[in-house]
Amino acid sequence: MKKHRLQFVLFTALVALLLMAGTVGAAPKDGPVVSLGTAQTKFSASEDVLVTVTISNPTRQSVRILRWFTPGDGLEEPVFAVKVNGKAVPYTGAVYKRPAPTVSDYITLKSGESVSYRVNLGDTYDLSASGKYTIYYAAAAYQLFSEKGNSSNKPDSLVSESIAFKVDGRAGKKTTPPPPPPPGGNAFNACTETQQSTLINARAQAATYASESENYLFGINSGTFRYVEWFGIFDPLRYSTVKTHFTSISNAWDTAGVTFDCKCKQNYYAYVYPDKPYTIYLCKVFWLAPLTGTDSQAGTLIHEMSHFYVVASTDDYVYGQAGARDLAITAPENAIMNADNHEYFAENTPSLP
Repeated sequence: MKKHRLQFVLFTALVALLLMAGTVGAAPKDGPVVSLGTAQTKFSASEDVLVTVTISNPTRQSVRILRWFTPGDGLEEPVFAVKVNGKAVPYTGAVYKRPAPTVSDYITLKSGESVSYRVNLGDTYDLSASGKYTIYYAAAAYQLFSEKGNSSNKPDSLVSESIAFKVDGRAGKKTTPPPPPPPGGNAFNACTETQQSTLINARAQAATYASESENYLFGINSGTFRYVEWFGIFDPLRYSTVKTHFTSISNAWDTAGVTFDCKCKQNYYAYVYPDKPYTIYLCKVFWLAPLTGTDSQAGTLIHEMSHFYVVASTDDYVYGQAGARDLAITAPENAIMNADNHEYFAENTPSLP
C-alpha cells in the first residue's frame, strides 16, 4: 500500500505540474469545465460522503468526453485527487482493461448543456481516517476528448477547483470472500466448464509470457528494440523497475492462488480491485480474444496481475498498442507504470528482437 500511496502522490503531482506548465492538453479551447460540491461541511461516521460532480459546456459548439473518466456509469477510474490531513488517500475501486475507445464510448454535451452526478466517495476511496479532506477532480487521459487522441502528444485533462470538508473515519465495507484456492491453484466463480478450461490454458500461457519476459530483461543491460518500443529510451532506474515488475508478475503466476470470476457482462476485457489480490473478473471481450498475440487472453491476465498493489501497482494511462507506443516515446516514466505496456511487451507481437 505504501508503494501505491507514493505512486498516487507522484501521479497527482505530475498532473498539477503539467497543468501549471501548460503541458497537459486541455479540453477544446474554452471547453468543458467541471465543478464539485457537497451539501454539508462535516460528515459523521454513519453518513455517506456524497459529492456532486457537474460537467458543463459553456462553449458554442458540442464537446465529447470519454465516459470512462466521468461518473456516468459509476466511478470506474481514480478521477479524484483525495487527501486527508495533507496525506494522499488511496483509490480502492476497480481498474479495467478496455478496448481502445470508440465514438460510442463518449458522451456529448451540446452548447450550454451540463450533466451532474452524485458520487459516494467512500465507495471507491479509503475514508477510514478522520480529519480534513480536500478533493479535486483530476481526470487526465490521452483520448479524453477524442478517440483519435490529439496532435500534441500530451494528455488531455479535466480538472476542478478543490473543495474541503471534515469526515469522521469509518470502517470499510466488509465482505466475506470465498476461501482462497491453494498456492498456485485456481478457483472459479460463475464460470462454465468451457470457461474454466479456457482460463487454465490462459493462465499457463500468462505464466510462460511472464517468465520469458523476466528472463529477457535479465539478459539485457541496454535498450533493445523490444524494450524501447514499450518502455521508452533506456534508463537504468526505469529498467530496474520494469525488471522488478516482471519478477513479481512471474512469481505471482507461479505461486499465487487465483480466483477467476466470470459474472461480468460489460464490454471490457477484465478488471480487478488492486488492493484485493488475487481475484480477476473476466468480461465479455476476454472470451472473444485469442489465447496468445496482441490483446490476447494470456496478455490480459498479465495486464490484470500487474495492477495488484502487492505485484506491480500499475495504472491505466492509455489503452491499445498505438497509445502504449506513444506513451513510451513521450512519457517513459508513465509507460513503465502502464499495464498495457507490460502486456504488449510480454506478448511481443509483432516480434521484436
